Amino acid sequence: MASLAIAVVVSQFRTSYIERELSVQSQTEHYVKAMEAHVLYSIQSVDLSLIGFANAIKMLPAKQSHSPETMSDVLSSRGSSFNSDYWISFIDPKGNAVATSTGTNIFGTSYADRDYFKVHLDNSHKGKLYIGEPAIGKVSKKRLFYLSRRVETAKGEFLGVVVAPLSVDRYVKVFENSRFNSDISITLVHGGGKIIARVPNFELAFARDLGPTALFDNVRRASSGTYKTVSVIDGLTRIFSYRVIEGLPLIIVVGSNDTESARLLQQNYLIAGAGLTILLLLMLGAGHFSLRTYTRQEERELRYRTLYTASREMERQLLANEESLKLTGLLFENSGEGMMVTDHDGKILTVNPAFSVLSGYTEKELIGHRAYELASGRNDEEFFDRMFECVTNTGYWKGELWQRNRDGEEVLVSMLVNTVYDEVGNPYRYVALLSDITKKKASEELIWRQANFDALTGLPNRRMFHEHLRQEMKKTDRSQLPMALVFVDLDYFKEINDTLGHDKGDILLKEVATRLSSSVRSTDTVARLGGDEFTVILSELHNAGDVVRTAQEILKKMSTPFQLGENLAHISSSIGITLYPEDGKDAETLIKNADQAMYAAKQQGRNRFNYFAPFMQEATRVRMNLVNELREAVQRDQLRIMYQPIIDLANGAIVKAEALVRWQHPTRGLLNPAEFIAVAESSGMITGIGDWVFRQAAREVQKLQALSSPAFQVGVNKSAWQFHDDGSNYQEWLDFLQELKLSPHSIIIEVTENLLLETANNNSDRVLAFQHAHMQLSLDDFGSGHCSVAFLKRFAIDYIKIDPAFIHQGNDGMLICEAIIAMAHKLGIKVIAEGIETPQQLTALTAAGCDFGQGYLFSKPISGEELEKQLQKQCSPVYK
Repeated sequence: MASLAIAVVVSQFRTSYIERELSVQSQTEHYVKAMEAHVLYSIQSVDLSLIGFANAIKMLPAKQSHSPETMSDVLSSRGSSFNSDYWISFIDPKGNAVATSTGTNIFGTSYADRDYFKVHLDNSHKGKLYIGEPAIGKVSKKRLFYLSRRVETAKGEFLGVVVAPLSVDRYVKVFENSRFNSDISITLVHGGGKIIARVPNFELAFARDLGPTALFDNVRRASSGTYKTVSVIDGLTRIFSYRVIEGLPLIIVVGSNDTESARLLQQNYLIAGAGLTILLLLMLGAGHFSLRTYTRQEERELRYRTLYTASREMERQLLANEESLKLTGLLFENSGEGMMVTDHDGKILTVNPAFSVLSGYTEKELIGHRAYELASGRNDEEFFDRMFECVTNTGYWKGELWQRNRDGEEVLVSMLVNTVYDEVGNPYRYVALLSDITKKKASEELIWRQANFDALTGLPNRRMFHEHLRQEMKKTDRSQLPMALVFVDLDYFKEINDTLGHDKGDILLKEVATRLSSSVRSTDTVARLGGDEFTVILSELHNAGDVVRTAQEILKKMSTPFQLGENLAHISSSIGITLYPEDGKDAETLIKNADQAMYAAKQQGRNRFNYFAPFMQEATRVRMNLVNELREAVQRDQLRIMYQPIIDLANGAIVKAEALVRWQHPTRGLLNPAEFIAVAESSGMITGIGDWVFRQAAREVQKLQALSSPAFQVGVNKSAWQFHDDGSNYQEWLDFLQELKLSPHSIIIEVTENLLLETANNNSDRVLAFQHAHMQLSLDDFGSGHCSVAFLKRFAIDYIKIDPAFIHQGNDGMLICEAIIAMAHKLGIKVIAEGIETPQQLTALTAAGCDFGQGYLFSKPISGEELEKQLQKQCSPVYK
């Protein structure tokens, strides 16, 4: 019924969505939100690095923070690397540069005049991220804008500033790729008024002051909105939508030439309320049932207690009554428990047969001896003193003690001693009941160990880890010494299991446990939570720098190859770090935040560590919402395929096309892959999406070949995660192509340099499988990674797609393009130039001998129907 209620709510929202009509105004508003999400994510990613470095630097001794060598090592450490879109520099308290992560010597360069340094001289800005205005870099000479944070000691003393210069070209590229219409303009504006990035007309717009324009007149009235005016950049009249990014001095502006139309109709909240009411009724019913069950349990417990009290009273009466002893004679002789009766001095008067079996002595051999003579040497004198004192004071004792039987074996027994008094109240007899619990105790010990320790590695398991964590938190509260929780997740462990087998995977986990234990102090706790997840509790830290050193040591040992029999395994680790009590007041929050920090490290490229930052909680919530929305998108057919034509530069004909997936989001408009592919990969949906894209592209290429030539090809992008999770369903694809009567040569599989490098050791057979199936391989964004000529030859690449960044770099970039084209042709590889936008670029690439071209000069990404129309009228080159 709960599912029915939820279905009703979802159905009502869906009905409301269908009723709305799209308009250009809502289109620009959606564009603004999409661009805001991208900019916010990139800023948060860079800020995460700043936080991590600020934490690392403040843990260093004062002298080391002023040492260029030490700071250069810290900033360029393996565990804290980042991509080429930005770098990290450290500036001392006087505004002089100390070191940078790029290795460039900037020591002594003064940045005291920069706004991103001056602002941190004021204590009121401590703990806050500052975003500076756009400017030309002093050393790099690039167009940049700056993120910075203040670094200070635990006592609040100013140590300096960590600053991250961001290349504006990154946003220009993203904005350009996001435009599906040339009438669209996208601008990122600093709160001070200056333009950071804009497409089109970026060169003209950079650092232009928009303070006196209509934009800031509207911003002063509201943080988001829409207005119509003439652009001061290109003189065109546009409808502009803008949003001030919350908490940041940044404004996203999107303009369009089209008119506005109506937005979403009113949603029906009545049905939603009815659905939630049903859920509430279900919850009330469940609570009522639980309450009745609890009441019945209480009644049963009360009856058991009453019966137990009655049985104890009956036992006293039987022992006190001579006539009752005769009635218990049969029970005494046939009881499974050993029974022994002594006089008031402890001399044995009688034992039952079960006691003789337990001790190995007959009744005759025991009569007259004192009971303590049977005890083992494990029970010291103090133990017997406490036992006799208890019997004397209460007449009763219950506990465990070790006895030695006739064969000399030690037996652990559970013993109950009761005192029988005479008429005047003096001790008359002692009656002891004994049972052998040696095996039971060993079994309990085994069960306890199995319940608290991991059977494979011998480390504490999740249950014991939680107990230790709470104990260490209490110790921290008492000692006021900091404690850190380190969350370690292994990278590529699944690949080891898949390729070498689970036996080798188990060996690897054991070795990981050993290496982790050797990376920490004996007082620290290493635990395995399950699978390839481990935790380390670093308690009572006298030196905060121990956290960074421990994390770097773990990264180093995890990236060192593992010898698994005759096989050598390469893995790495992603680490999340939380500090108690700064990052969480309770164990659950601390663990959750450490997991979020680990996830951020994995998202940033793995083999690194990250400190927790509060914005990760919001990022996790947004990511979870996006995962749920993406699942609905797949079910509701919201995905779209666009095709960007690829031109033969020799004759201007369209001979190929690249299939590009888009998401028609119900509220955010048309989303590019950069906004949802990462979520699809981490959630496992990428395999299904990739399979859907392939089948759509195959059906379309069948139509395109019929209109042009059987040699027409469509390129399909492959995600690295599809290779990791064995998502390369090439055999099913081949069967589908055969069903369509298409040659496998009709499809080009596009992969990145990084994917080729990642799969070189463990999954190269999956890449080569495409070629064995007669599909061609294209290496995308060539030049942006670290791929060598040896890899090009090893994988027999058919096409190289030059990274658009080189094409847009002017003469220097074109020289690199010429070198790439010459090298590729020597290896028998065809070259495709991406991102061609001007006739000058086309002329230069054609002169350099480039084979194919792709870009907005020829066509933006278009639908399959539009591509079919272009092929039908392909009687002259498309760019003439």
